[in-house]
Amino acid sequence: MMKSLKIISVSSIILATVGCSAVSYQPMGFRGGYSDTQLNDSTFRVHYAGNGDVTLEKATDFALLRSAVIAQQHGSQLFSSQEYSSRVSKVYAGTPGVYVYKPSVYVSIELNNEINESDKVAECSTFYSMFSTLVALKGSALYTFNTHACIQQLQQKYQLTNEQIYDIKSSKVERS
Repeated sequence: MMKSLKIISVSSIILATVGCSAVSYQPMGFRGGYSDTQLNDSTFRVHYAGNGDVTLEKATDFALLRSAVIAQQHGSQLFSSQEYSSRVSKVYAGTPGVYVYKPSVYVSIELNNEINESDKVAECSTFYSMFSTLVALKGSALYTFNTHACIQQLQQKYQLTNEQIYDIKSSKVERS
């Protein structure tokens, strides 16, 4: 009986830890998430911070997803970004010799509805590889994204529900 209880207790702790440790696409909270600041009518600064279970690629994708949602909420079919940065912090996990790597991505976006000939139209689901190359070359470029396509690509890539993307649960609470 004690052995069974111990196994159940350990299993419960492991499941709770695994369930609580993963951060998803969500508003900023204790375990990370997105936040944004409106700089003017059509410019926003988006930040996504991950925990040790989020890769830099996922953090980049989630910053772009939040950017696309903002563009959609403001009626913009396109959004552009020239300013983006990332960093990965090495954080002591509390166990000797164990560190957690926490990615953080910042993206400044401009909402628009017209593509210029000089714009590079990018797919959100593959932007990370372009972004990584650009960072390695220490350059910058203007990338334009289709708002609707970006949401669809990243929703499919990460198997997100509309409720997760649009934070419907929190919106219902705020309206009450």
